[in-house]
Amino acid sequence: MNFIGHAYIARDFLELIPGNFAGDAYKGNLDKFDHLPKHILRGIRLHRYIDHFTDNAREIKEVGQIFKGQGISKVAFIASDILLDHFITKNWSKFSDQAYPEFIQTIYRVTDANLVHLEEEFCFLYDKLKTYKWLDQYPTEEGIDVILWQFSRRIGFDNDLNSCLGIYQNNRTEIDELFDAFMKEIVKNSALYIRDKLH
Repeated sequence: MNFIGHAYIARDFLELIPGNFAGDAYKGNLDKFDHLPKHILRGIRLHRYIDHFTDNAREIKEVGQIFKGQGISKVAFIASDILLDHFITKNWSKFSDQAYPEFIQTIYRVTDANLVHLEEEFCFLYDKLKTYKWLDQYPTEEGIDVILWQFSRRIGFDNDLNSCLGIYQNNRTEIDELFDAFMKEIVKNSALYIRDKLH
């Protein structure tokens, strides 16, 4: 999952969104971050749970194999993460009663209020994300093509992330079915994790 998926999982617990949204910026043992407010730490824990669940999910492994079968190697699962956010946003009414633009504003509101607690690396990226309205681009294929290009430039090695939209388009039915099945599982299991481990 990418930005939208992580925030969506925390949609009913808004205090978890900032730490969850910024989770990739926190490396290593969480004991190093004991100085952070508890709601930020809980958000980071949720981020790690989501990443672990996603990396081990049968459906996501199958999506990765589709990309690998088309010659995508190092970035197959990065492509899967980004395109999963595209799947969520293009089918947004299936996942949420809140309008997608309103959800984006909710993300901004709760994250802005917590920037003082978040890593500088994330804050730099977040400023770009807001300035260039990256989240607005996820629902359309034109937008996700731009997102894939932006991510490809941020990766520190030559990659073929730019080719992944075409592969998705050619395998859309199969990939969307896998994403749909995965979403049912992660939504259910994340809710249990939040209930049992974070509250």
